[in-house]
Amino acid sequence: MTISQGTWTVLMVNFEFTLYMALAGVFWCSVLHLVNAKWRYEVRFLMASATALFPLGFVLLLIILAFGDKSFFWWRGETFGQPLNAWHNKTFFVAREIVLYLLVWAFCAYFAKLQRQEFPHSPHDIRWRFRNVALLVPFVYCIYGTIVGWDLEMTQQARWWSPLYGAYHFESFMRAFLAFFIIGLFVMRQRDVLRRPINDYVFNYLAQLLLALTIIWTYLFFAQYLVMWYGDLPEEIERFHKMMDGELWWLFWGFFFLNSFVPFFMLIFRAMRHSPALMLFPATSILIGTFIEHYMWILSPGLEDIHHVPFFSSWMDVAITLAVFITANILWDRKMKRERLYEKPQGDLAPEAPAQG
Repeated sequence: MTISQGTWTVLMVNFEFTLYMALAGVFWCSVLHLVNAKWRYEVRFLMASATALFPLGFVLLLIILAFGDKSFFWWRGETFGQPLNAWHNKTFFVAREIVLYLLVWAFCAYFAKLQRQEFPHSPHDIRWRFRNVALLVPFVYCIYGTIVGWDLEMTQQARWWSPLYGAYHFESFMRAFLAFFIIGLFVMRQRDVLRRPINDYVFNYLAQLLLALTIIWTYLFFAQYLVMWYGDLPEEIERFHKMMDGELWWLFWGFFFLNSFVPFFMLIFRAMRHSPALMLFPATSILIGTFIEHYMWILSPGLEDIHHVPFFSSWMDVAITLAVFITANILWDRKMKRERLYEKPQGDLAPEAPAQG
């Protein structure tokens, strides 16, 4: 069975979502701790439980690397007239992807382990050690996220540069995690399965973060385009034109509006931010927009020859995404059960002191 380039791209986007659900969960735990957000005690273990997805992400990464000629244009010699540099060396590429993934996985697992020991009443040395590790998390997230953005998306077109692409990439998934987390929290609260209740103000705080990140995403996207357009850089701006003017132009404008104007004009209203049910709409818009966004970026170098609409051009797109989603759900669910996040309180928990602020 021949798998099209578009279907391989869907698989790669599924890998990115799997990776960043695990990685961004740790990132947000760290940020909430560093800013001393009192409401972190209601969500931090739920967020950190996403580290259960690292094994699935590793398997997907190995599949992508094993079929590198189908996953990367430059791997099979389509360099668009540009010479390859040392960054595209296949051995170095595979080695850094595997080694960095395993190192980040181990680091995030260590962070989650320390977090399970850190409480307001914990010994000072434990709290100090956790705080020091938490300080490193944003650096790990940004550096590793930048490399992932370069390797899987930016350098799909050899010698295509963007000084903003790393930040644009990891900020996009930083926001996608919050959107997914909002939907997950809503579903679990409706099912009444969580050990500790989630208050409505948590959704408001998450909504405020989403609003800020939506503004930042729009700025980074526009700034990246403006630098190439105003600087009259034909080789760089051509990649945008392939997305904007090709047969899949409507997917480009679709992800742009789903990621910017649609959530912005929802989240600016206080009533929307304070309603857990209404928050499902901007969260869903961001998730769909983010998936299409990274699909288009990965596929953009060859869009003049590829007209694959994700989930509509092939049933395999749906099958792959469902398989990844179901597997991820099973892994995440088992982790939450092991950490007793589903059980009702029995009076044996260390105090978490949830509070607004």
